[in-house]
Amino acid sequence: MSVPWQSARDARGLLLVSGDPARVAAWVRRGLVACHVVPLGGWSAVVPAELASRARPPYDDAVTVLASRPVAARLRPALGFWSLDGRAVATVSPRGLRAGQRWLVWQPGEGPLDTPGLALARPGDLAAAAGRQVSRAEVAAVVSQARGDAGSMLVHLMQVLAVPGADLLDGLPAGSGDPVEPSAKAVGRFESRVAEEARHRAEMEGL
Repeated sequence: MSVPWQSARDARGLLLVSGDPARVAAWVRRGLVACHVVPLGGWSAVVPAELASRARPPYDDAVTVLASRPVAARLRPALGFWSLDGRAVATVSPRGLRAGQRWLVWQPGEGPLDTPGLALARPGDLAAAAGRQVSRAEVAAVVSQARGDAGSMLVHLMQVLAVPGADLLDGLPAGSGDPVEPSAKAVGRFESRVAEEARHRAEMEGL
């Protein structure tokens, strides 16, 4: 699995965060990806509005960048549901200041994959983030089977977790309104940090 930082040829999905749309929109403006923010009951769905982020390669794939972005503590728990090059990917950001993002990567015909370098999301992590009386056994049954494709697996997983937004997995229809745009300041700050890290690596390699 190449997430994060390798662009996917076929990518779509959404992020469900805990928070009112105004607060979520402010978070989107501090990022790199233009998104629609859709209120869904107790959740706000963040749906990429464009294929490309506002950053230069290799950080230019909108879905990969959004899926990999740490969610602010005040917007957790958060659950992401993504289709990346035929694989289903679920991300979970639990409550807590020190809780890092966790990943479940699922391959049709194989089931869940090992994700070296990425913290593994367990069925219990997904169930806890959903915040309902969700059966861990039912979640485990969904993610352990290998039948179907990425899209059907994600829909089934969202149904078992009892979270909304499955109809947004393929994006919003045309005419859904203007997306929330990243601020130029946020994009510039990110590009400056990437450039500084590149200079530092070059200096270290030259020693």
